[in-house]
Amino acid sequence: MSQFYNSIAEKYDDIFPLSPAHKVFFDAEVHGKTVLDVGAGTGNLTAYLRAQGYDVTAIDLSKALIAQATAKDIEVQELNMLAIDTLPMFDTIINIGNTLPHLNNKDEVQTFLKKAYNQLTQGGKLILQMVNFEKYFAQKEGNFLGNLPLIENEKVKFERSYHLNSNNKVIFRTVLDETIANEELLQPILSQELTRWLSQIGFKDLKLYGNFKKESFNPETSMALIVTCLLYTSPSPRD
Repeated sequence: MSQFYNSIAEKYDDIFPLSPAHKVFFDAEVHGKTVLDVGAGTGNLTAYLRAQGYDVTAIDLSKALIAQATAKDIEVQELNMLAIDTLPMFDTIINIGNTLPHLNNKDEVQTFLKKAYNQLTQGGKLILQMVNFEKYFAQKEGNFLGNLPLIENEKVKFERSYHLNSNNKVIFRTVLDETIANEELLQPILSQELTRWLSQIGFKDLKLYGNFKKESFNPETSMALIVTCLLYTSPSPRD
């Protein structure tokens, strides 16, 4: 993962800016005071939430992205998402930007979800966002799953496509500014299995959206899968 993000670090903010829809979504959804931003990248969401008064801990694995954040005076710690159990507890844990599929397999995905559950305070919230892989599997032609929307503006051109390998992992191929080609292996996560895992772990009040505007999730058409869910535990019975 580090090599992939290191190659795009200097253009990361041009490729993935924090949109007005992001701000409106998180203004409404963040619970409590303490927040963990997993896969914080160059720290744009972290900086926004801190400006709103939240106490945010930000983590990422890419040294290059962390360096970009540091250059903007945004503190991001270098930490694997599977090590969040070494941190304090939080009121809200955020894992967006298709970060979760960068784990090696479904067991690791479930391990992260369990650790997130254990690191949340009572009534705490988990917010997940990733690509809706079901849409791409439905349009599969051979090993080609399709192109993701082109990201192009006056500063950057970022081409992206998905391909399937023999182990049912998704090969994420990119070309930056028509010169820097790269690829990254992703663990596809489908909405039904994700919601099943979350429910089995004990999360409640699961809500699914197709984008940060909170439009309804449709597995056939939505570009993204966004899930919010809460931690509720029953009080101990009185003697």
